[in-house]
Amino acid sequence: MYKCWLYYFDKELLKELPILSYDKTVEQLILTLPEGVYSTLRTVQKNKIFQFSFHLNRLVESYSLYKNPFRFDINKIRKPLQKIINDYPAEEIRIRIHIPLNEPENCYIILEELSTPGKLAYKNGVCVNTNNLTRNNPKVKLTSFIQKSEKIKKFCNENNLEESIILSPDKKLLEGLSSNFFAVQNMQIFTADSEVLSGATRDIILEEARKAKIKINYFPISYDQIEKIDEAFISSTSRGLLPVIKIDDKQVGNGRPGKITTFLLSRLNERMLLEAENII
Repeated sequence: MYKCWLYYFDKELLKELPILSYDKTVEQLILTLPEGVYSTLRTVQKNKIFQFSFHLNRLVESYSLYKNPFRFDINKIRKPLQKIINDYPAEEIRIRIHIPLNEPENCYIILEELSTPGKLAYKNGVCVNTNNLTRNNPKVKLTSFIQKSEKIKKFCNENNLEESIILSPDKKLLEGLSSNFFAVQNMQIFTADSEVLSGATRDIILEEARKAKIKINYFPISYDQIEKIDEAFISSTSRGLLPVIKIDDKQVGNGRPGKITTFLLSRLNERMLLEAENII
């Protein structure tokens, strides 16, 4: 069960909104709100948020890139957010912050219990498929993209697929619907850059790869290269790093998470604990 609040930047007022029906997912609930920019966050040890400042800054940046400079202090959200997190009955929480494009004085906050893939998914890897969606502006996280991707997400859920990877017009594997995508070949990482949404988790993974002297190529692999790569993985705030062993009907490598994937998963888990930020 999730809850939704409306925070008014101009009044510094927080109001809990009634949920009339819980037959909608959080994504479907967001589609009933005015179109806007959003970010997804997660708590760590209940009262801290992983890469909190990054997500707040990305909200402001997304709004400013699409509309006009954001005229409110985004940090005003910290105090009311801490209160509702403390009161929310879950060990770990997934948070959606949504700012409408035409009503930036309003900020919707949706909380639900954090659900992550099971331990076997991280140990054995997951399967994904591909799609031909496009983001109008890859650097802006707009709720309109949620609507475009709804049918694909439903198909993935019904077919035990963890994610769906967006293909460029020339069949390059860019990013997931809600994740970044990485391929490994000959001990080198390949990942799209300017064509995709940046992410805090992605940044940490790339930083750890550089520290380990793993070469990073900032361009995506082609669809016809899938069976030639050794490893693949996706990353997001909620999932962390998740090994990918199959894309459509094509097996990745030997069908098991590889050494670089496993190493970076371990490093990310350590960094997640270290970089969980106090809300206030």
